[in-house]
Amino acid sequence: MRSIIVTSTKPYTGKSGIAVALAAILGDRGMDVGYFKPYGSMPVVTNGLTTDEDALYVNRTLPRPSDVADVCPVVRTQGLIERVLSGGSLDETPRVMDAWGRCSQGRDVMIVEGPTEPVQGACVGLSLTDVVGLFDARVLLIDRPRPTDLPEDALGVSRQLGSGLAGLLLNGIHESRLPVARERILPFLESRGIPTLGAIPFDPALGSVTIREIVEALDAVVITAEDRLDDTVEAFMVGAMGQDKALRFFRRKANKAVITGGDRADVQLAALETSTRAIILTGNLPPDPFVATRAEELGVPTLMVDTDTLTAVERMEALLGRVHLHDPVKAARIRAMLERDCDLERLFAAIGL
Repeated sequence: MRSIIVTSTKPYTGKSGIAVALAAILGDRGMDVGYFKPYGSMPVVTNGLTTDEDALYVNRTLPRPSDVADVCPVVRTQGLIERVLSGGSLDETPRVMDAWGRCSQGRDVMIVEGPTEPVQGACVGLSLTDVVGLFDARVLLIDRPRPTDLPEDALGVSRQLGSGLAGLLLNGIHESRLPVARERILPFLESRGIPTLGAIPFDPALGSVTIREIVEALDAVVITAEDRLDDTVEAFMVGAMGQDKALRFFRRKANKAVITGGDRADVQLAALETSTRAIILTGNLPPDPFVATRAEELGVPTLMVDTDTLTAVERMEALLGRVHLHDPVKAARIRAMLERDCDLERLFAAIGL
């Protein structure tokens, strides 16, 4: 059996989506592929069992899924946090290895989803270096360098991994930065002895969420256009300026949600004049009747939330920051980009496939 750890330098680099795509590609090559996530940070309860939300989904995509109780044996719940901080047992290795044995039984390949960033899971012995030490596996490292950064995260983590690194992949690179990524960053890293696999461009559709998901995440009340909750939002903007400036500002992005105070009718009307999918009204203030009528005519949901604007922004950042995997169309897009822009043969050769 061969194993590969898919991990990342920082949050929101798309590692879960790439794990799904790799499983599908290897499965189509006739291999029995298993999936395992030692440490999860998004707890969800299913049939009375606590597991990780993404691990639950990825496991279900497999032709032969593992038992839900085993696929993610350690989840960062409030109970785990309290136990760790009160001085309880920190060694989760025995439980992880027992679950690993059951998930990997009879598999040709195991895809292990590693931590979101190298230090995640360190308090329970499941940081990146810990996980690499537990499994006979090499690492696919995913990075998304910021536009003004040097690739220091990728270089630093790669040095930690040494010969355990199978390859480095850049993901979610904005189109304007692709030439720099492909012609300068990747050659620079390769010259430092890091096996590079390519750069995948940013696809705004992958980070989109439905308005229904926004309603759930913000615990919002739907005021208008309740029949349009399945429309998707690809970005959000904050309206805190005058109407004239707001109109110019809002024209910069399409398919967006606008977050603004419920008492800012001028900003709300400016948003409705541009490509806006939803308006989020903060402060538990309903829209002006004229705004509500206009939004209903245009089919734009207005959502009222009882939080302030800053809290709404933080929740939207978290919601849009990660790829929502539970969509076969998105999974297919990720796979197509991986096959097009990643040197899969170099990766598979590095892990002995």
